[in-house]
Amino acid sequence: MARLNVVTPENASPAQQAILDQTAGKFGKHPILLSVLTNSTAAMNSYLALFQNLTDGRFSKQLARKIGLAIGEKNGCEYCISLLAAIAKLQKLTDEDIDLARRGRSTDPKEQALLDFVLLLVRHKGDLTDAEVQAVKDAGWSDEDVTEVFGHLVLNFMTNYLWKVSRNDVDFPVLRLFDQSKIARGGHAFKQVA
Repeated sequence: MARLNVVTPENASPAQQAILDQTAGKFGKHPILLSVLTNSTAAMNSYLALFQNLTDGRFSKQLARKIGLAIGEKNGCEYCISLLAAIAKLQKLTDEDIDLARRGRSTDPKEQALLDFVLLLVRHKGDLTDAEVQAVKDAGWSDEDVTEVFGHLVLNFMTNYLWKVSRNDVDFPVLRLFDQSKIARGGHAFKQVA
């Protein structure tokens, strides 16, 4: 059972209902976590705007999913890795691609450099060395690319941390974290729902 209200058409304010309609149009359904985020129309509108801007951004949809999977696994969000894996499969990523991404790995050396950079940012809370920043640039990523990574961090941290607080049910096939200790503090009472 979720620790925060799940906004539904039955309990939504008019402003929340407008967001639910927009979310269903964009995602084809009301993902439960986004329904929780809709408790704050300001937060949800910000999420949707950032999501759209990044969708239109520099990285392919597949690379964006890989970044999200790496961050979600590192941050311990089973909802997010489950959701992103389901989307990634629709975007033609294989089970192997998904597994590698969750581990922060890629078979493409340029993508690997970017995933290394992303996970260094997460691990060190942005406090990187000159050599660590130069490594991603030496792999062929521009200053614009490096800067866009921060949008992906914000987008994913927002949903990762919200789920860890909410602990709402998962409405996608559940993937379990490789390291279950990442969610030990908050309890683990959720289930997969259709």
